[in-house]
Formats: sequence, C-alpha cells, structure tokens
Amino acid sequence: MAAAQGRGRGWLAVPVAALAAALAYIAGGIIRGSYPFGHIPRNILDLGQQFIPMHAHLRDIMTGAAPGDFFFNWSSGYGVPYIGDFMAYNGAALSWIVLLFPRDKIDLALYVISATAIACAAAAMTAYLRKLRPSGPAWLAGIAGVSYATCGWAIDDGGYMTGWLYGLIAFPVICLLCEWIWKNRSLPSMIVSPFVIALFWYSHFYTVYMASLGAAIVVVARVLGDPDGGDWARRIGGAVRCLIAVVVGIALSAPLLVPTFKSVGYARPSPDETFHPIGWLYFFGRLLPGTEGVGKTPGLAVGTVMLLLALSFPFNWKIALRERIVWSVAILLAIASMQITITHMIWHGFDAPNGNPFRQAFVIAGLIVIAGWMSVATGIRHVSTVVIPAVFLAALWAFAWNNWTSTAVTAVAVPVVGFLAIAAWVVTRWKPQQLVRRIAAGVLVAAVLVEAGASSYAIEAHRGEKYYTGRAWAARQETSRALVMGDNDWPRQRVSPGAFTTVNDPMLIGGEGPEYYSSTIPDELTQELLNLGFGYSAFGRSIVDPVNPVVDAVFAMGGRLTLDPKGELQLARSQVGPFVSVRPLRPWISGLGGPWGLQETALGASVYETPKLRAYIDEGSQVTVSDKRPGVLTINQPQGLEKPGTFRLTARCKPGTEVYLFGPEFVGDSLVDGHKWTVNLTTGAKRPGIFRGAPMRRVSTTGPSGAVEVTLRVPESTQLPDRPLGCLDRTKLDAAVNLLRQSQPAETHVGGHSIDIKLNPRTRGTVVMSVVRTPGWRCQVDGQAFRKPTQMAGLMAMPVGRSASKVSCDYHPAGLRLGLVGGAAGLGLLLLTVAVLEFLRRRRLRLAARPIVFSPVDPPVGESGTAAAPASAPESPSPASDKPAPPKPAE
Repeated sequence: MAAAQGRGRGWLAVPVAALAAALAYIAGGIIRGSYPFGHIPRNILDLGQQFIPMHAHLRDIMTGAAPGDFFFNWSSGYGVPYIGDFMAYNGAALSWIVLLFPRDKIDLALYVISATAIACAAAAMTAYLRKLRPSGPAWLAGIAGVSYATCGWAIDDGGYMTGWLYGLIAFPVICLLCEWIWKNRSLPSMIVSPFVIALFWYSHFYTVYMASLGAAIVVVARVLGDPDGGDWARRIGGAVRCLIAVVVGIALSAPLLVPTFKSVGYARPSPDETFHPIGWLYFFGRLLPGTEGVGKTPGLAVGTVMLLLALSFPFNWKIALRERIVWSVAILLAIASMQITITHMIWHGFDAPNGNPFRQAFVIAGLIVIAGWMSVATGIRHVSTVVIPAVFLAALWAFAWNNWTSTAVTAVAVPVVGFLAIAAWVVTRWKPQQLVRRIAAGVLVAAVLVEAGASSYAIEAHRGEKYYTGRAWAARQETSRALVMGDNDWPRQRVSPGAFTTVNDPMLIGGEGPEYYSSTIPDELTQELLNLGFGYSAFGRSIVDPVNPVVDAVFAMGGRLTLDPKGELQLARSQVGPFVSVRPLRPWISGLGGPWGLQETALGASVYETPKLRAYIDEGSQVTVSDKRPGVLTINQPQGLEKPGTFRLTARCKPGTEVYLFGPEFVGDSLVDGHKWTVNLTTGAKRPGIFRGAPMRRVSTTGPSGAVEVTLRVPESTQLPDRPLGCLDRTKLDAAVNLLRQSQPAETHVGGHSIDIKLNPRTRGTVVMSVVRTPGWRCQVDGQAFRKPTQMAGLMAMPVGRSASKVSCDYHPAGLRLGLVGGAAGLGLLLLTVAVLEFLRRRRLRLAARPIVFSPVDPPVGESGTAAAPASAPESPSPASDKPAPPKPAE
C-alpha cells in the first residue's frame, strides 16, 4: 500500500512540471516587461504576421463572423483555399482556446496558447520519463520535463512559431505511447495510440513528422539497448506494434493531411536552398543556456543540470554497457545528422526549408534530456561520473561563452548552476540525511527554474533587438475594424483593411482585401496577381496591394482604409464593378503588354496609354540608362558613390490622366507629385528570406499640356521594363465600371466555399467572377455535370448559352476524396490489427488453460519377472505413522 501511495505521489510531478515550465516561460516576459506584462511588443516575425491573424480568422469561422469556412477563405487574396492554412497554422486542439477570449484580446490568446503548449510539453516529457525509469526521483523527472519544455528551441524558435510547439509536445507523447505498447502489449494501447498520433498529425504535420522520426530513434535504441527487453522476438514485436500504431495514426489523419499535401504542391515554391553546415563550436555552443541564434543555429540548450546529467550517461558504470553504447551512438548520430546534407533533407521531408535549417533541434534536445534522466534515475555514485562531465562542460563554456549566440545569462548561469549541481551531489553523498537531501533538492529546483526564466528573458530580448516586432491589438486596430465592418457589404462589394498592422490584415482586422501571406498560397494566385501589377515579398508568398483603381474595379473593391493628410485612418469609397458580371462570349482583349494590358482585359475596356519614353540624366549624376536589351531599361550606377544617381523619364499622355510606375525589380525611389520621395525597393530587397518585388504605384498626374515627367533615384544598378509608365484615363474607367454594373446577373449568393448565380433571362456570354481561378474550383450550369471553369485574365469564368438560368460553382479541396479513402483504410487497418491481436490473445489463453495429460508407461521388468523399482525412487514413509521421520543427527 505504501509503495502504491509513493508511486501515486510520484506522478504528481507531471502537473507540477507543467505549471513550473509555464511559469518559467512567463517569468521571461515579466522580467523583460513584454506583452502582456508591459509595453514591449512580442509579435515578432511570423507570430505577428501569420499566427495571430490566422487565429483571429479561425475564431471568426467558429463564431460565424468570417466570410468563408474551413474549406475557403474569402477574406484574403480575393479568395484563397483555407485547409492548408488550417493545418499549417491553427489546426491544433489548443487553437480553440481563442474562443475563451474576446476578439480584441487575440494577442493574449496566442500568449496563453504558447504557455499552455510549453506546459503540455513539460507534462508529456515528465510522464514519459517516469514510465521509462520509474525508479528515479520524481522531482528530478519534473526538472527534466521543465528543461525540455523550455529548451533553447522552444523559446527561440517556437516562441514566435506557435504551431511548431505541437511538435515539442508530440515527441514525448509518441515516445510514451510506444513505451506503453512496448511494456504492456495490450489492446487498449493499440486502440488509443493511433487516435492520439492522428490528433498530433492534424495539429502540425511538419514538426510532428520530425517528432515521429525522433520517436523512431528512441524505439530503435530501446530495441537494441534495453537490458530487460526480453528475447529478440519480443523486442522486434514491440517495435512493429509501435510502427503499426504510428502508421495507422497517420492514415487516420489523411482526410485533412492529403488535401494539405495537395495544397502545398500547388503552393508558391521558394528558390532551391543549399544547406551549409555551421562550425561545430557555434553548433555545440547552443547547448549552453541563454544562447540565442534563431534562424541560423540549433536551439539545443536544455539547462546546465540536464546537460551535466546527459554528459554523465556514457560514464555511468551502473548502467549496462550495451545500453550506454546504443544510446550514446544514437544521440551522436542524431546530432551529426543535423550537419549532413542527406540527413538534413530527411529531417525536413526532402524539402529544404527557407530560413532556419535546424528545425528538428527540439528532438535532439529531447534525446539529451532522456539520456540525462536515464543516468540520474539509475544513480550517480562514482566520482568520475561527476568529474568527467564537469570537465567537458567547463571546456565548452570556456570556448563558447563569448560566441555571438551567447548572452550575459550564458556567461553567468553555466558556472553558477554547474557549481550548485556538483555541490548538491557532494553534500548529499557526504551527509545523506533526509533533511540535507530536501534542502539540496530545493536549491537545485530553484536554480533550474531561475536559469530557465533568465534564459527566456535573454533570448526574447536579443531576438527582439534583431527583428521587426508588430504591435498588439490597441485603439488603432479597434478603429480600423470599426471602419471596415461598418461599411461591409459582402458580396456586393469588398472592403480592404490595407496592411497597416500586418500583411494579413484582412484576417486580423476584417474585410476582404488582397493582402495575404502564407506558405500555402497557391502559385497560380500569386502569378496572376503579379501579372496584374501586384508586388510581393518572401518569394511571392506575401502579396502587396498596388492600390490601383482599375484593380479595385475588377475585384469589386468598393472601400479601402487609407490615411488622410493628418495620418489618421479613413475609409475611401469608390464606384466599382460587381462581384459577378456577364461579358461577351468572346471577351475583348487588350493590345497592350505587361500589367497594363492584363488589367484592361480583366476590366473589358481600354483605359491606359503606355507612352514612349526619353531618359534625361541630371547634372552631376553618373547613372546611365540603356534600352539595348529587349524589353528592359538597364540602369547602371557606379559602385562606391556616396550619393544615389538621379534621372528623369519624360513622355506625353492625354492631359489630366494619372501616371503609374511599374518597376517590380527597380531598386530606388520615385518622386511622387514632384515633392515626396517614395521607396520602390530598398537595397537588399532580393536577399534570401525577403526577396521582394514592387507593386505598381501612382507617381503623378499629367498637366494641361499632357507632359509627363517622373524623377527617379537609384543607389545601385537596377532595371525597369521598357514601358514602365501607364497613363490612366479616369473618364474611360468610370464608363467601363458602369457597363460592368449593367451586366451583373439577377442574383448572386456567395456561401462559405460556393458561388450561386441566377442569370437574367436569355443571357448569353461569359460569366466572370472576381476571384482568381485556383485548383479545386468546379462549376455547373443548370445542374448539369461539374466541369473545370475557364479563366479570363486570371479571373474565374464560365460560358453560358441563352437557355441557361443558373450557374453554381463550389470549391472542392483537391485530394479530399483520396484523403477520406486513406482515413477509411487506416480505420480498417486498425480494426484488423485489433481483431488479429484479440484472436492471438484468446488463442494463448486457450492453450494456457488446456490440462496436461500424461500417457501411462509400463514400468520396466526385472530379472525375476517382477517390476523393478526405479533406481532413484525415494523411500516411502512408513504407513504406520503419518509423522515425518526425525532428522538425521549431525555427525
């Protein structure tokens, strides 16, 4: 009974570790004074630009406030698929926490999600370690769980990539499930495990894939190294059961996983990346606490105490030699795999990432924690088991404490916490009384938690100094949302919130703008919008609105947020075409080239002039302009000059027209309306990870004479298209918009992922919808068979005859049917596995319960013909007495 109570108290380490890890993470923000504990913003990089807006959109979907559903997102990019974003950014169960917060506290909701994920990771690792080695001290298991959950990767990388934290949870959970299967070999373990694994693959398949690889390393190490694993048949049988559970779990996630893979296949590709390993000193330097190197180095730090314990593992003579060899080799190979190209590709699913190449570092951190726990749970008794790791740690600290990745916490924490850890071991060995042990444990726990909190502070502070950080929701965002939602009239018109807070403001603020930033953005969408004069960043994964009246007319953008002369937000309205219009069966096609002609084709009318240009170099400028390359104006600016070169483009257009500049590759500035310099592209705009292209921009208005003069300045050599200027006639544009409004159908209804159009009687022509055609759309006329829609200047279109009365289109995610089949197959495989295991279990029970019957054997016959007594038969006791014979006296 006492032992059972002790085991029960031991499992209290699981919730305690969860709470401690969350508090250590929160402590970093409190010390720094960052949101929500101070005025310093924490919405760095993708946290502010993607995760927060997409969680706001998820909340809108779940509350019915979004103009879309789980299949399609009408808020962004004029309409984009949503399943890929759901799976990549907010598909986890923890994402539903946003429902507990009001919409204007979405930043706080993401902070709580991050803290909860870290707490769950600590709890999962603690539970796994207790299952792996139940004999170890429960408080040390809790320390190990906290050290894993607050590792360098979790704070440095997972701190702003919230979705990645689900991989941090998944690794110990999958290990725990496999350990359950390994030890129990029970039906419940085989039934429950696949569903849990499927839940994690739904949460964030990218990092959970890495977690699954890490769990495979653990299982192989258990098979080869466990001294109590039984014979090889039992070992391999346990590993196979675990493999089946993982495969079935992945198959169960197929209904969403397959469409996601399809959407990733259709997504805008990034340029091929070449992996370059980093120096081993910088690599191993990230084992030290408080180091920060997001995007360039692996966050391997698990705290000084766990690092010391892990280093003691190979030298702990109480652990079986085979187990030490197997685990040490496995961890060293895993570490080496991060620096080798082929294994680097395997870790990332053969898709080299753009950005941080060490996204699997949390798995290595987990392996280090597991090794440390196995060492301390077995017992550290020999002095060499303490001295050798201390020497290694001291040497690493001496060489790496002043790396560019190190902070003040690194310099102080390693020697201080290392000294306290060794002192605690010495004191408890010298005076092993219970009171001394408790005091030493308390000091060590406090040291670990303080170090974790200080590391969290240092990492967040250094990261915040290097990268742009967006503001949390405040009065400005509240004003933006009130203006946008107050004029919302979807689907009769769209309202754009612009990009005043993030590049995903349509999801964060509301409305239906073109701005969109996602790793799953369809390549077809990006390409069509770029052809229309849009800009881009992140290799085309982020769309930049050109704020162009022709584009607004084509996409029914009836209102947009702008800044008034005082810099205050205002809603500008304009007359635009309808969401659906009916064009001639053979639509008019513009004769102009570039985005000018494509915009005119989409509009259905001629509204631009693209005049011939002359270039004039300002006095004192050394820039040259050449048109020798077909279709390109080459601008050469000598290197090393202090001032940028300046030149002017002159032309002639109709008086009163608006002049627009299109230079997607032009690095330099333009003088708008003769008095305001506006940046087109900055130097370094093509740097990896940024890679921008400029949108079309308004630069001036022609005067009474029709003369056009555009002044440009360049800091380096660059280029322009041969027809970079277009003159827009507003009178012609207004006439074209009126024609479009007259051509709209009788009724248009836009659902979550559908468009239903009721046509006017005797309509004949091409029904054009203000949405870019992307893979997955299908249309039917009057209930006939679905077919793929056509396109007009990138817009989705459907030809109809005079007898047609209705056009219906819906978005059907590519791969959905295949995913459902895969999910059904996974469920079938699970049922088959359960049936086979149950049959084998009952068969074993029947064999065990069957009585053993011995056949009679005739005794051997002696020489006299009587049965001979067995040579070794014992003497029978005397029948006259039931008492045993007295013992023979000792000689």
